[in-house]
Amino acid sequence: MKQIMIHYGELSTKGRNRKMFQNKMAEHIRYKTRDIEKLKILPHHDFMHLFWEETPYEVIIEILQSVPGIQRFEPVYPVEKHLEAIQAKALELFQSIELASGDSFKVVAKRSDKSFEYETIEIQREVGGYLSDAYPDLIVDLKHPTHKLVVSIQQESAFLSLQSYPGMAGLPYGSSGKGLLMLSGGFDSPIAGYEVIKRGMALEMVHFASPPYTSPQALEKAKRLTAVLAKYGTSMTFHEVPFAEIQLAIRDHVPDNLSMTVMRRIMLRIMEMLLKERKAMAIVNGESLGQVASQTLQSMSVINEVTHSLILRPLITVDKNDIIDLAEKIGTYSISNEPFEDCCTVFAPKSPWTKPRLHTVKEYEAQMPIDELVKDAVANIKSSQIDANYQSEARAAFADLL
Repeated sequence: MKQIMIHYGELSTKGRNRKMFQNKMAEHIRYKTRDIEKLKILPHHDFMHLFWEETPYEVIIEILQSVPGIQRFEPVYPVEKHLEAIQAKALELFQSIELASGDSFKVVAKRSDKSFEYETIEIQREVGGYLSDAYPDLIVDLKHPTHKLVVSIQQESAFLSLQSYPGMAGLPYGSSGKGLLMLSGGFDSPIAGYEVIKRGMALEMVHFASPPYTSPQALEKAKRLTAVLAKYGTSMTFHEVPFAEIQLAIRDHVPDNLSMTVMRRIMLRIMEMLLKERKAMAIVNGESLGQVASQTLQSMSVINEVTHSLILRPLITVDKNDIIDLAEKIGTYSISNEPFEDCCTVFAPKSPWTKPRLHTVKEYEAQMPIDELVKDAVANIKSSQIDANYQSEARAAFADLL
């Protein structure tokens, strides 16, 4: 039977709620492995144990690297709690890897079972010496070894591991409640979504579309970005908000330099209605302080005035280059870089006002049937489910022809 030991990291600091976090992580792992094999999952105080039979390690490792809440994990190999058995398994593990000239190693022992007859330093010395005798050319390096063997003495048995993998860290998906992400086709909002997913928030996507002024490709772009984020969560609800009528009304009643401010205020009115309908707790967006005119302190203050809902801005202090670097890492960069404009860029003002005055904005809004426009937009939202395997209807049809 194959085994992996998962280390929680931040979850280890949780008190009475630890079990809830553990259950959320176990649910997420079961969801992500639902199509391959049923895993046995045993949560412990500081780690979680996975057992399965057939699926290759590489498949499970790739899945676990996209599960929030995992600090690190390693394949482990159980043996009886006898020094000779531990030494034999250590030698077997080293025989299973390809050692190169100049390679080094160290042995790290951990002893949860304090009744074990050898202390940690003795385990390290005895197992390390045994390996040195078997591989005289293998260098001992306690600071920067090529290979690190971990021997963990637990109550039920000893576990050995030779390879450790980093996880996403953070908190398990869904453990921090549900939010609605204002998802455009740019670089920022998908990264904002990724960051709150890492903090345990389940997400639904809200995309404002303005056909025929925005193209079908722009809509597909947003759906494909959702599919990337679904890799780190579960299947996600995608809400397409019809926004063209509202933007035309803004164009007819509001000066160009205030149009972005009014547009963002109406977006938040729609988000607040959706928040109540979907029983979500927060609005999430990709705003970064000072990056564009609508993201100055003055602009955000005027825009926020229409809602009392919680608005999370994970990227508020993040540099654009760091956002792009993370987009490349998680797989959204190439999609965001496609030249299909969303509703914000299609109707972008030439010289937006960076310090709008609230009373002026309200004067122009009073000339518009905003309540009616918002209710109509919400009533005509199209919702769908998107998972990590999503592909557009056009791509699917083309694939069927191959």
